[in-house]
Amino acid sequence: MSEAAELVLEVTQPPAEPDIRAPRREGGAPRELSQADLVAYGLAAFGPGLLLNPMTLYVPQIYAKEFGISLAALGTALVVLRIVNAFTDQVIGFISDRTRTRWGARKPAIAIGAALILVAAFFLLRPPPMASLAYLVGWKILYDFAYTLGDINYTSWGAELSSNYDTRSRITGMRGLVSQIGNLCNDALPIILAWAGLVATSAYSIPVLGYFFVVAVIVIPLTTAISLARAPQGTAPPVERPRFWTFLRSVRGNRPLWLYLAAFCLGGMGLGTLQIMFTFYDGYLRLGSWYPYLMTVFAITMACTTPLWTWMARRIGKHRAYVVSVTIVSLATQGYWFLDPDTLTQEFIVSVSMVIVFFIGMGASAIMVLSPAILADVVDYGRLRTHEQRTGSYYAFYMLTSKIATAIGAGTAFLLLSAFGYDASAGAVNTGTAAFGILFTVAVVPAILKIGGGLIIWNFPIDRRRHAIIERRLMQRAAR
Repeated sequence: MSEAAELVLEVTQPPAEPDIRAPRREGGAPRELSQADLVAYGLAAFGPGLLLNPMTLYVPQIYAKEFGISLAALGTALVVLRIVNAFTDQVIGFISDRTRTRWGARKPAIAIGAALILVAAFFLLRPPPMASLAYLVGWKILYDFAYTLGDINYTSWGAELSSNYDTRSRITGMRGLVSQIGNLCNDALPIILAWAGLVATSAYSIPVLGYFFVVAVIVIPLTTAISLARAPQGTAPPVERPRFWTFLRSVRGNRPLWLYLAAFCLGGMGLGTLQIMFTFYDGYLRLGSWYPYLMTVFAITMACTTPLWTWMARRIGKHRAYVVSVTIVSLATQGYWFLDPDTLTQEFIVSVSMVIVFFIGMGASAIMVLSPAILADVVDYGRLRTHEQRTGSYYAFYMLTSKIATAIGAGTAFLLLSAFGYDASAGAVNTGTAAFGILFTVAVVPAILKIGGGLIIWNFPIDRRRHAIIERRLMQRAAR
């Protein structure tokens, strides 16, 4: 019987769940997180949410379309880039757990990450004529490093704001909500630019990317500064100096961690295959000018349904809520099989795509809420077993496996398109085999992977009752 299961036998009802790591006022007693605290913390997610899709999804595919970079070369480069970045995550997470400054444990790294993101964005969003694959990879390395530096510390900061099972869902829910508002702004920007006559069409293009930088250089410093100044510091653990290999040995016996990684890495591979959606909508369905509208629906749906998953996590548990979400996404993507751009009107395809995107957005919003909240509980279990608080290292370890999985998914998607003979160049004519290939890649592959991950996590061992026992033991240990 696993240790988590043995814990359940100790009590029949969970004890009260005090917030043992509530933020402290300077010189005062602990206090509960207020709604203003949550909003202030969430603000730091706006900038990364604004630029994540443009930098991760649109830039590579627009470069392939405009500069003639082959899909096979692009897919291979992105896989290598992601794997290298995944290992640098470990260094960042390890250092972050060993670093304390007069400004706090996490906030300085978040500020540095935001500044470096803007440097990388300047070059990636304003490329020279005929930018090469090497140019893309070089500046993408800096962007990935900057994003990771901020994200690991930001996520760890959220886990250190509270140890309460449900409060953590509120924290991650607020972060997901603000991130999706940023995502909504990036989807709405091309539409606003086209309406204002600043660009010829609302389709994502090189000129549109340039305006993303103009917006980012204004809002990222502003929202980051407000968040770091107003949000609570959280309660970071004392600095520990264990060796990295000690951490690896400690996680080896953490069964909930490995179940979590297996489930979310399969889901991450499925998510990675969907990184070709711009090529699918722009090239296959010929909805390039409609794509920002579809992504706006996606972002609005994600933002509006974020509270749904916080509520559902309270009702049926975080892991069961996640299974519901992947089922919704997997079923929704099957609707793409019924969209034939050669026989159906564009209006009909747009209408059906709106419905599909709505359900994909509903399911996808759960990942932003539930994934970090579940991992925070796993971190507590690890702390109970090892007597060490290694939040940053755990999140970095998750990002290592997640990024490798996403890279494999994205690389596989691009390589599948190449194997089926799909040509993403502007004006290219594709065969029926190529059309089947892109449909198979966006509908079947991610569904299989996501459902597989859902089956793994369905009986996840740390639920609300078991986490309450873990939390009580940690409180008893701290009181001794």
